[in-house]
Amino acid sequence: MTAVRPREQGPSAFGEAFLQDPGLFPGRRSGETWGEREIAFELAGGAYVFSGLEPSQVDALDGRFGSRVVGPGGSRVETLVFCAEAREFRELEQGRPYTFDLDYSRASVRLAGPGFMARLDWTPDLRGALWTAAPGTSFGGAFENYFRVLLAYRLLDLGGALVHSAGVRDEAGGGYLLFGPSGAGKSTFARLAREAGASVLHDDLNPLCRGKGSTALKALPLSGDIGLGPGAAPPEAPLRALCRLRKSETDSLRPLHLSEALASLLACCPFVGRDPYRADQLLQNLESLVRGVPAYELSFARAGRSWTLLREAEQA
Repeated sequence: MTAVRPREQGPSAFGEAFLQDPGLFPGRRSGETWGEREIAFELAGGAYVFSGLEPSQVDALDGRFGSRVVGPGGSRVETLVFCAEAREFRELEQGRPYTFDLDYSRASVRLAGPGFMARLDWTPDLRGALWTAAPGTSFGGAFENYFRVLLAYRLLDLGGALVHSAGVRDEAGGGYLLFGPSGAGKSTFARLAREAGASVLHDDLNPLCRGKGSTALKALPLSGDIGLGPGAAPPEAPLRALCRLRKSETDSLRPLHLSEALASLLACCPFVGRDPYRADQLLQNLESLVRGVPAYELSFARAGRSWTLLREAEQA
């Protein structure tokens, strides 16, 4: 899958890096669908249904989310998948990391990336549309890039948040969210924690979900260096602590004030964190989710005992 990072609309026109004619970006959910099949699965935030698929696309999603596929009924967010022509997209260098575009408005969010374009609309409830020229197994890249954004906004509407982070679960089932800017050491710490006996939920993206009087950390079967494999049943864990990571020569732990933790978390929330129309709601969600949960800055060394240090602090 082509590596993609989000890029909010900058000086260049929205979509021009990926679309041959950005001016033809669809103004509404319309077009010719790939087929008449659909698949629904349950993940963080509830049920998601993708319709307008051909059989090979359904098979690709079933292979990834098979353990979470659900039947009809209940509350769900719908996405229609439309067939685009390959000539609508620019040819991109294979293997190069690209930054896809987002364009924000009060009523919608538009996306453009390698081989896909999409939009989220609130009319008044969230629903989506995805246009791609990718059939079968190649559908997975366009799907996952789109789904990460959809997931972030679904969680926002439900009082939760999606965070660039490492999610770790201890032997007793408690969850720890370890976050920080790129290069802070999320994957490195996740490996250290796993070597010390913990299990890793995901080393890149983790949902914080509102529970009954608590916050749940839920795993995602999405691409990452460490985490669940395709088809695995995602576990969840009650959130026990938040940790802002910092690489260091020595291990140390210091408490973070709530305002420090919130500011750092907000910077680690992709897509929604830079949405000028919804960032305030995200901040409110984060404050509600993490109040009462211990927050630390964890400085860790590669050869240290940082995971043990964190666990001892929580048990004290």
